[in-house]
Amino acid sequence: MHSRAKVAAVAIGAMLILSSCSLNASITTSDQYDPSDGTAVAVGDVRALNILLVTTAEGEPAALVGALYNDHETADATVTIAVGNTEETYEIAPMEGVQLGVAEGTEEFITIAPTDPGLFSDYTVTVAGAGAATGALPVVDGTLPEYADVLVDLAVALP
Repeated sequence: MHSRAKVAAVAIGAMLILSSCSLNASITTSDQYDPSDGTAVAVGDVRALNILLVTTAEGEPAALVGALYNDHETADATVTIAVGNTEETYEIAPMEGVQLGVAEGTEEFITIAPTDPGLFSDYTVTVAGAGAATGALPVVDGTLPEYADVLVDLAVALP
């Protein structure tokens, strides 16, 4: 019985020592990040999330994809997002978001690609009363399988 008590004490001690490692470790799942190829900017209480441009080539039609989210608990946000000479303005309710794209259920944002896929351009998010921020805009190849559906939806949306 005495040796079982020693084994149990050692096991408990080892468990406490090993579990204490997680007390000092940063929990990366609580960090905000862009889960795909897009980028993010924040202006006041508004976040632009996972913003990217899908196209086939410079000068061709392109769809802006991503989301805008209003973190304010009580106030609406008037948000304008601009790519090149194209800009759209959205009214976003408190603690709500807007999905950008060309698929059903998204807010349509169609522009002309300012550069070829694989390169970067930029986009600007302006929030009334809070200012503006510019972010790097990845331009991605819509012929890749992960973006092919966006090109199909873009073709349907074009006149």
